[in-house]
Amino acid sequence: MYRGVGSLPRVPFSPFLAGELERIKKEEVYENRVFFIRSLGFIKPTEARRISLEEAVRFEKIHEETYRDFGFELVSVEPRSLAERVSMIKAALR
Repeated sequence: MYRGVGSLPRVPFSPFLAGELERIKKEEVYENRVFFIRSLGFIKPTEARRISLEEAVRFEKIHEETYRDFGFELVSVEPRSLAERVSMIKAALR
């Protein structure tokens, strides 16, 4: 099984990983609905976080495409204050 995401090259999954991905999908191990927390539009570098905003935006896009490719329904949680984001999630869970 080969997988490409966006402009990233297609790379082979190992047979084990390909089998595990199929098992997860078949057995519905995870909820189909995923809360996708959008970027706030800035990055505060730390010792552990060495990614630029440009890289973070690309990373977010790759994750979004990958979740969709695997059939997940994304519930977009847009940039807002923490309290507003929590309220959005709670509302979606009702």
